[in-house]
Amino acid sequence: MFHFSRGIPPQEAIPSRQLAEHTAAVLRDSEARVFQYAPIGNHTGDAALREQLAAFHSVAADQIFVTNGSLQALDLLAAHLLAGDRKDVYVEAPTYDRAVQIFERHGGRVSGITLQHDGLDLDALEARLATRVPALVYVIPDFQNPSGVTMSEDKRRRLVQLAETHDFLILEDIPYRELRYGGQAPAGFFELAPAGRVLTMGSLSKILSPGLRVGYVIGEPETLGALAALAEGTYLSPAPLLQAVAAQALDAGLAQENVAAIRELLGPRHDGAVKAVRELLGEDALLAVPHGGYYVSVHLPVATDEGTFLKAAAAESLKLTRGSGFYPGDAAPPEGKVFLRLPFQSFEPDEFAAGVERLAAVASKG
Repeated sequence: MFHFSRGIPPQEAIPSRQLAEHTAAVLRDSEARVFQYAPIGNHTGDAALREQLAAFHSVAADQIFVTNGSLQALDLLAAHLLAGDRKDVYVEAPTYDRAVQIFERHGGRVSGITLQHDGLDLDALEARLATRVPALVYVIPDFQNPSGVTMSEDKRRRLVQLAETHDFLILEDIPYRELRYGGQAPAGFFELAPAGRVLTMGSLSKILSPGLRVGYVIGEPETLGALAALAEGTYLSPAPLLQAVAAQALDAGLAQENVAAIRELLGPRHDGAVKAVRELLGEDALLAVPHGGYYVSVHLPVATDEGTFLKAAAAESLKLTRGSGFYPGDAAPPEGKVFLRLPFQSFEPDEFAAGVERLAAVASKG
């Protein structure tokens, strides 16, 4: 069975032994503190962890708000940003399916803007803005989940200009930003936009450990204070033990060391995945060369509907994620094609190529 489904870190990308050592040190030195509720009013997260994350991103500590994973950050942000009269949220199409679910759960009207090989179709966005201005535009600008697309710096600058002109927020989600295997990194939105125009969501799940459950928001202190008030009424206290372990690991330089190791591990897997897709499915099927992250994706021509195709693939021991699920309700893959997200991070190049060869055989049968 080829599992082209979940995008979880391969075990060898998690520095488990070093994290266990840091955990032992925290338990030895801080056991009284980490098994108690966090101090009253400390809902923005462990102070040491905020300092370390601030240094990692070259911002001030009061611009960091720590959460139990990035989805909790997104849930709190959605509750805060959609509390007013504006309910529209524009997202990339395709986009991360769980984000759409969270926005809709908080009353958001989610609408998709076509994703091109270099990011959002900004002409389409500008036309949409002429009729309705959203509360926010949600983007995953680096090695996007699910497409692997990275937004060009020119498009980032133009999107900031549109946000200024039409008065909406940009919410950038950057879980994969550090996992670049080639090419030049564009500037992040938080670097490009005026204060208060952008909120950034990050996570340690892909660069250190998903088990630590550390997500965070980078923003202006006033907004983070509103999020902290929501957090207090939601989960009462951060997780002191896990945040203390994360703070110590960052202070020791483990995240930077692990990012370098991940790049060395996954770079060849990325290159092998792109090569296999080009050779076995064709250059036209490839949405973009990712140059980072976990995913390469395709629009694959098929003669049947998506459900029939996925059943045929499953019969050939191919576990695929339903691609249409990554499109919000008003968007869909191009007619006559299925969208497929193909995670490569857990496959050696020859294994990935074997799976894609089997996928090509299924597609050739319709």
